[in-house]
Amino acid sequence: AAAAAAANVEFEDAFFQYIDDNTDLYQQRLAEAVAFPSVSSDLDTHLKDIVAMMEWTKDHIERLKGQATMMPNPVSTDDRPLPPILLAEFMVDPEKKTVCVYGHLDVQPAKMEDGWDTEPFVLTEKDGKLYGRGSTDDKGPALSWLWVIEAHQQLGIELPVNIKMMFEGMEEYGSDGMFEAIADQAQSGKFLNDVDFFCISDNYWLGKTKPCITYGLRGLAYFELSVQCAEQDLHSGVLGGVVHEAMTDLIHLMASLVEPGTGKILVDGIMEDVDPVTEEERKLYESIEFDLEEMKESCKVKTISDKLLSDDKVSVLMNRWRYPTLSLHGIEGAFSDVGAKTVVSLDITSKMNSLLFAFSVVFLSCQFITHASMS
Repeated sequence: AAAAAAANVEFEDAFFQYIDDNTDLYQQRLAEAVAFPSVSSDLDTHLKDIVAMMEWTKDHIERLKGQATMMPNPVSTDDRPLPPILLAEFMVDPEKKTVCVYGHLDVQPAKMEDGWDTEPFVLTEKDGKLYGRGSTDDKGPALSWLWVIEAHQQLGIELPVNIKMMFEGMEEYGSDGMFEAIADQAQSGKFLNDVDFFCISDNYWLGKTKPCITYGLRGLAYFELSVQCAEQDLHSGVLGGVVHEAMTDLIHLMASLVEPGTGKILVDGIMEDVDPVTEEERKLYESIEFDLEEMKESCKVKTISDKLLSDDKVSVLMNRWRYPTLSLHGIEGAFSDVGAKTVVSLDITSKMNSLLFAFSVVFLSCQFITHASMS
């Protein structure tokens, strides 16, 4: 046992030294990955970029002697072609356990006019940090598994488990086809059938000093709420104060969904269905190492009071992990160009999402419809 422990320490030292020696190489590879504008919300423009990102990853897998396959997306059609799903495996011993890693290689849209200080698709070091779309979510974490495998190979150490990988290209736009792919590949004799454990490599640490293992995630429901007041745009100088205005009514509805200052959802039936906090659970949250000031700095909070919604660590963590939330993302159909336009828009749509637990889409839809009809 003592010899095994000593060997393990020796390997860890060599492993971390190898990482330190190759930091520049890892940053170079991350820069190459970030350079692919693999934006899944705009497939007309970026489908080719998502596929190119997957091909780049596949080349690295095969360079490391892994097996890689581009699985056609199960719900892809001629009218709406979707990126494939990348399946890979490094099987070292049939007697060992098999871990399947999930990650995604697509990203959210990003432009300088969105508030970026640097070009989003050019990895840039600034004040000791690396900035680039996808560097954290999720190209960096997903690809790091390959560099860990490479380190084991270079050090002559066999992997402790068999590793499989399932990387998609639609995560940021609803994971179209992923559920069907999982159901298909879980069948006897297929890719996922012999997997013992899954690891989702698409989340965040709480701080900079301790690793963080996520063992549960909230689900997401995306909503659009539309208000129509006429069959054409109207002139506010003629009809302002005479007709119901879609923008005014929509803003009223949106303001009624969330309580200012707390973030509490005001739609009946949502918060009421959350399980009460147990004393054991509260103690677990209290024991977590978490720096509120560090979080505030990292998210660059700029409010009237320059504060988070709570100064209590437990409340912040519970709101982040435990309770449903609702975020408003945008308004479509309203005038937003430079200059002025005195128009009453005929049709306005708001976009929002809610992070939730065990609620059905039907239940949520009914609750939101009821709330909107009463507002």
